[in-house]
Amino acid sequence: MGRKGRNPETLRALITDSAETIIVEQGLSGCTARAITTKAGCALGSLSYLFGGIEHVILAVNTRTLAVMGNLMFEQALKVTTERSADRLEALALAYFHYARNNLNRWHALFALRLSSHEELPEEYLTLRNGLIERITTFFAHDVETRGHSPQILARTMYEAVHGVVILGLDQRLGGSPEDVEERIRLLVKKLSAG
Repeated sequence: MGRKGRNPETLRALITDSAETIIVEQGLSGCTARAITTKAGCALGSLSYLFGGIEHVILAVNTRTLAVMGNLMFEQALKVTTERSADRLEALALAYFHYARNNLNRWHALFALRLSSHEELPEEYLTLRNGLIERITTFFAHDVETRGHSPQILARTMYEAVHGVVILGLDQRLGGSPEDVEERIRLLVKKLSAG
């Protein structure tokens, strides 16, 4: 289990840090168990012992990414000085795009990891993800026409729609530029927040 005398929590953090660095620098494809443990300076068995497998190391990194991305998005949304929810939703959606564009490997790892059908996402990850959706919901609270839809459905729909625009925009197979992606996001938010 790694070098004698290492605290398991310290080693766990070191393995997660190493995986995070590899994902940032090389993408998910470079994030192998051997690469992680070599970078962390520990035995290959330490990863399995502490995490149960590489998928759970990547999920630990993804939990960090989700927290950082969420905080950045909401910081941008709360900088909006108008009281219009649509303006805050637009800032939130644009911040999501900017985070994805500027941190492509980290962002990609959030969606590229596939768990087997019998594995569940960790509670910490689920709590964080559900909390982000719930925070988006608060922007539908007072001046956005919901037309009978719950704010939770509107928040999830907006997130999923913006995510689709971001994926296609970053891929650029359909053409366009970063400015074009921003314009499509603004249009989407305007239409969805109009009810």
